[in-house]
Amino acid sequence: MPRLSALAFLLFLALAQPAQEETHTVAPGDTLFAIARRYGTTVEALMRLNGLENFLIQPGQVLRVRALEATHVVAPGDTLFSLARRYGTTVEELMRLNGLPSPELKVGQVLRLPPRASSPQEGGLYREGRTQEAPGDKEDYDPENPLLRIVLRYLGVPYKYGAASPTALDCSAFVAQVYAELGVALPRTTREQYGALLPVEDLRPGDLVFFSFGGKEVDHVGLYLGRGVFAHASSYGSRVVIESLLAPHYQKAYRGARRPPQEARK
Repeated sequence: MPRLSALAFLLFLALAQPAQEETHTVAPGDTLFAIARRYGTTVEALMRLNGLENFLIQPGQVLRVRALEATHVVAPGDTLFSLARRYGTTVEELMRLNGLPSPELKVGQVLRLPPRASSPQEGGLYREGRTQEAPGDKEDYDPENPLLRIVLRYLGVPYKYGAASPTALDCSAFVAQVYAELGVALPRTTREQYGALLPVEDLRPGDLVFFSFGGKEVDHVGLYLGRGVFAHASSYGSRVVIESLLAPHYQKAYRGARRPPQEARK
């Protein structure tokens, strides 16, 4: 591993100093999304930091909005995807926190890390203080996989119900457009995708994962990427994000997975 320059080492020491923890007292009309935007974080990070199992908050409730910061020095082979999984965060959150214009990293680069759900030594996703094995956790992922590279290009694209364009899209349009770039046509709507594709139990990267937030019928879909994380156009985050499938609110709403045609994996 190359040695860090003196400047990089000093930067590492500066960033390693802990920041003061901040809190926010919920006011009438506050939402998790509004609070996340105010403090430059994400809804998922707030839920994880405060142990919330749903999006409901009450006036007078005190929320932790920032925890102690830590850093990571990029080593050979590191990718934003692997680091997000390692530290229990998202690619988008790492890019935002470090002002990265693209997912590319350089060896020796010092990255600021968000409040973490697990330490790098733990290497797992945590829920209620116990290690949870993610679906497909033993299956390795390839950062050069064409599907993953396409997904990373869509990160941050705004969510808009009914939209299907490079500048705005909804959840089913997102997965359909990713697969369209791989030469595979999928049905347009979430329900059509759920009904037309083959059900699967053992998740693989590229499978579609379905949720029901409004009742019995499926009303949301994402793309499973492996190692317990999935990409989706989030109506709560108002953009395309990568998040943990083991987050309590997603586990509660999860309704199963479907597998697109095998041609999509080539």
